[in-house]
Amino acid sequence: MKLSSIRSRILIFLIPLLFVVWGVFSAIVYNMTEEELYETHDAQAFQLVSAIAQLEGDTISPKHLDDHHELNDYFVVIRDGDGNDLYKSSDQVQLPQYLRPGAQEIEHEGDSWVIWSFPGEKTDRQYIIGIVFDEAIELADQTVATVSIPLGLVLVFSIIATVFIVKRGLRPLTTLSETLQTREPESLGKLTTEKQADELVPIVNSLNMLFDKIEDYLAREQRFIDDAAHEIRTPLTVVKAQCQVIERDALDDATRLRFDNIIEGVDRATHLAAKLLEHARAGQDAHKEITEHDLLPVLQESLAQQAHAALDKNVELQLLQSEHVAAVVDPEDLSAVLGNLIGNAIRHTPSDGEVIVVLERGDDHIQLSVEDSGPGVPEKYREKVFERFFRMPGQSSSGAGLGLSITQTLCRRNGIEISLGNSERLGGACFMLKLKR
Repeated sequence: MKLSSIRSRILIFLIPLLFVVWGVFSAIVYNMTEEELYETHDAQAFQLVSAIAQLEGDTISPKHLDDHHELNDYFVVIRDGDGNDLYKSSDQVQLPQYLRPGAQEIEHEGDSWVIWSFPGEKTDRQYIIGIVFDEAIELADQTVATVSIPLGLVLVFSIIATVFIVKRGLRPLTTLSETLQTREPESLGKLTTEKQADELVPIVNSLNMLFDKIEDYLAREQRFIDDAAHEIRTPLTVVKAQCQVIERDALDDATRLRFDNIIEGVDRATHLAAKLLEHARAGQDAHKEITEHDLLPVLQESLAQQAHAALDKNVELQLLQSEHVAAVVDPEDLSAVLGNLIGNAIRHTPSDGEVIVVLERGDDHIQLSVEDSGPGVPEKYREKVFERFFRMPGQSSSGAGLGLSITQTLCRRNGIEISLGNSERLGGACFMLKLKR
């Protein structure tokens, strides 16, 4: 039988288990109750047979009974009409000379006895049977125990077994939940319906439809940002070109200041458009194949591209441990990541400061660190700096607030773990990249 349904997975194990548990513990209860009743009946039968045998002038040895039978807990007495005992199975109880017919209780040497007295119909004899009261209570307690203890074990075992079976039966749902929890935000590939429980197939199909809609929406958003960035850059380039042909020397001081503000605003808008375009492209090609590449050329080129900015600000820029190391990464993406991190470090490092890129080889990964001697990032902002358009309070350096968001997107696409901390070497910020080997 193919267990393609969660319901069938649970019932196919639970129902037979309940029958087995019921059968086993019913047999245990029956055997325990049977044993206790047999002990009681054996002792009573022995007393009865002993009375009959003595009346016939014979005796019966108690060796035929098991050792655990308590013969002294029962007795049989036959009396004549004058109260004389014609037969007495035991002398351990002294009975009153006259007993009323029916059941009654008597005390003898600290023990309570239940006495049944039955008068004969054809003679004046009185037939008396007694049992110690504690034995009756013990019999009741043992009977209850033989039922309640196994039933309690049945309850506990059934609860444990039910929890285990339900957990096992719901494993497909747990597996689906874990799959969704471990998926990256940009991973919108379809979930497979193979080997899924019948109840989960509609959910998986609905999730796949939702993923398709989200992917279409993101694609439209990326195309819009891409097109908008291109459209914005074109008129900005024209405006800047027109401004640059104006002779600044022919302008008065106030007009020259306004002119400079226009140029600065155009540069900022152009930079923002470029970052928006870069952000849109960073979200594309999320499923492209990534292979192993040498990191040293990428590191050297990234530092060379930022050398001019470091020189203008009189910031020392250097690469430590320059060696050929391979890692699984897209060279263009890594170059963009390093460009953003190194450029960001230079902007936030004061003049005569230092920015270093450290390459370290691990057992199963390569770690790149970009460290600076700037003020660093307070711990409460270390997660927020990766959000789009976020700028720390009091920050004076220019920027669109998209660089680190783009960096994080590219890192996720390449399976790179990025984190932010403090630099032990320089005292400023330290961005750490962990790449797969």
